[in-house]
Amino acid sequence: MARQLVGVALLTLVMAACSSTPIDTTEQSSTESDLGSVNLPLTTTVKDGTVYHLKAATFTITGVALAAPRVVSPPVDEGVHNEPLPVGAYSILLSKGWVLEKRGPAEKAFTPVTAQLVTPNPLGFTVDGKLPADAFFGFVTSSGDVSLGQGSVNIRIGVADCSAYDTYTAALGALTADCRGTVDPRDYKVNADGFLVPTFDFCQNDPTQGAMMREIRQLLSLQYRSARLPFGKQCMAGRYDAYLQKFAGAGVEVCPTWKKERVVNPITDAVISRAIKMMPPLGKDDGTTPAVLELLKENSIYSVSLDANTKNRCETPAACAQLCAGAFPGFVLAGEGSSVLTDPAAWLSSNTYTPPTPDPYLRAGYFHPMSYYGGAPGVQFGTYARFDPCGGEICPPEACSYFAGIHLKTQLQKDCLDKANIDTCVSYCGNALP
Repeated sequence: MARQLVGVALLTLVMAACSSTPIDTTEQSSTESDLGSVNLPLTTTVKDGTVYHLKAATFTITGVALAAPRVVSPPVDEGVHNEPLPVGAYSILLSKGWVLEKRGPAEKAFTPVTAQLVTPNPLGFTVDGKLPADAFFGFVTSSGDVSLGQGSVNIRIGVADCSAYDTYTAALGALTADCRGTVDPRDYKVNADGFLVPTFDFCQNDPTQGAMMREIRQLLSLQYRSARLPFGKQCMAGRYDAYLQKFAGAGVEVCPTWKKERVVNPITDAVISRAIKMMPPLGKDDGTTPAVLELLKENSIYSVSLDANTKNRCETPAACAQLCAGAFPGFVLAGEGSSVLTDPAAWLSSNTYTPPTPDPYLRAGYFHPMSYYGGAPGVQFGTYARFDPCGGEICPPEACSYFAGIHLKTQLQKDCLDKANIDTCVSYCGNALP
């Protein structure tokens, strides 16, 4: 069965002009026009008619605009609970004791399902009176992928909001260059459901008979993990589509061909020896960015070239290559003449190791410092190869760090949308999945 990601407690706030004066939940002297409202969706129906419901949910909302924490326990038969709130910054905590249950289309009663809370708890949100705010409590079960409420369909995500996804788009750009021998934004499209998909079904430069194509599909499967990556669809497909429209007027008829010349910083045993000495301390976050993150970026230099008769408006092959690669934020660091420098992260490497060649990432004392990337909570997903670095369970998954109020160390887990389809599998760093 496929794992299920459930985006619960989507906070959709429809605000009027609000007072910032703290109010008591039991003695509200404000009129309704002074208050906005928070909707807590607790029920959803997926395509096959199955209904999911969060039962016995108790939410505690805190914020400077409240005189005391507000405890909300929606009635058991309520699909969406509405709660008034003034303008301000808030935190919402889902207390222990909740039960996720489902009812199939042919069933009369709900039955509990095993579920694991995988998103930060508590979650922060802001009521500003201008735009709706969204927050997600995400769960993983063994039953599929679904989100409660309307998700983030009405949210407009800017470039800054999507920067945490650059590590994934950079890895996708690197795979595309190696697969196709070029990077052309027209090689992908956004389908009718709003997801980014390739317009090709094989890799011309793949000596592994399908592995590269599989890795591309695995990275694209991140868009469907809506609980743990609530903006994955917008930040991957949405940004790509916006760039594709911009690229149409860039004057690039043909994108350059790419050839990898060398890896600037290959991850070797010597590099890992240095990294072990620089590993950040686990535990409480101090807000600093560990220097080891730069050491673990496996930069590559590609030579790029164009046919002499190509009628592009860009002045050099590198300039054209950068324009073509702009659909993959975070991928190209720099370009000059006929060379470009790229920048993927270690836990998104597709490198595998065949014994007796050892996997350097399995050295004692090393872990992928994923929770430190971009500041806490960091990132949670790596390539499938980092779970299965030697192929066929010959060696164990690599270690990583995740953030749960503090930085913790664990092993990467296999995370599939469909266990029978390896194209949907990546590695995941976090609490144990059910």
